[in-house]
Amino acid sequence: MRWYHVIVLAAVTFCWIWALPLLFVGALFSVPACVAALPACFLISTMCQWRLHGQRVTSSWLRQMAAVVPWHAWFPCNVLEIPKEPCIIAVHPHGVLCCGAVVGIHLVQGSQTVFCVAPALFYVPVFGWFARLMGCIPATWDAMRSALDDGYPLIVVPGGVPELVLAECRDDKRFFLEKRFGFVKLAMVTRVPLFPVWARGETATYRLVRGPWLEQRVWLSWKLNIPFVLPWFRGWYNLWIPRRVPLELTHGTFLRTDAEYTRSSLADFKQKYATELRRLIT
Repeated sequence: MRWYHVIVLAAVTFCWIWALPLLFVGALFSVPACVAALPACFLISTMCQWRLHGQRVTSSWLRQMAAVVPWHAWFPCNVLEIPKEPCIIAVHPHGVLCCGAVVGIHLVQGSQTVFCVAPALFYVPVFGWFARLMGCIPATWDAMRSALDDGYPLIVVPGGVPELVLAECRDDKRFFLEKRFGFVKLAMVTRVPLFPVWARGETATYRLVRGPWLEQRVWLSWKLNIPFVLPWFRGWYNLWIPRRVPLELTHGTFLRTDAEYTRSSLADFKQKYATELRRLIT
């Protein structure tokens, strides 16, 4: 990567992590610039979501420009070859920024994947305004099913916010699947293959302060979808940029089922997925 690529990486990750929290904190303490910017940014975000509601952009000038940059070389990270057919690519663990899923699968040349993110991410100033142009969609049932019905590979990071909290432990083998099997049900209903991926080294991209009451904070993070962690993400040279640690993406076998959707068949498919994931990380 060239020096200007690093500048872009710093700008993008800064917006991703800090733009919204800093605006809220600044407005809370009556910082004039933040008080003025917060409602303006919220209005812009709302207008973007209203205009682009239901739209999915899998190819845009912004994504093409981003795919030219060898983001995977920063860590480095290997790049996975994903079949250009409808499937669900489930990546574990989440880590802080899902670096492996982003640079090793999504932002590579020729990729037509659609990345499912938390709907709140679209309201992050600047970053959220362009998220759809980067191939992101809200992680809702309707949006995800629509992408699969139109023939696109779908990237999900099922651990979500709870696995962000678990990243404190810096253990890639700790994942959160409790009540997080909606993607398995979606694969079963739409009859598309399920593709488990493990990102070795993901939790080392940032160093988080290990806090007390981990299990309780993980549970609260799942219930409220808010990461209960100390907001000190120490990346490269203790900055907000992810650390240059090797990332290795490994994948399991494509999981399919021809069973009709019932409660018992869903439970069997969930167990099949969990077993394959555990086999993958051992």
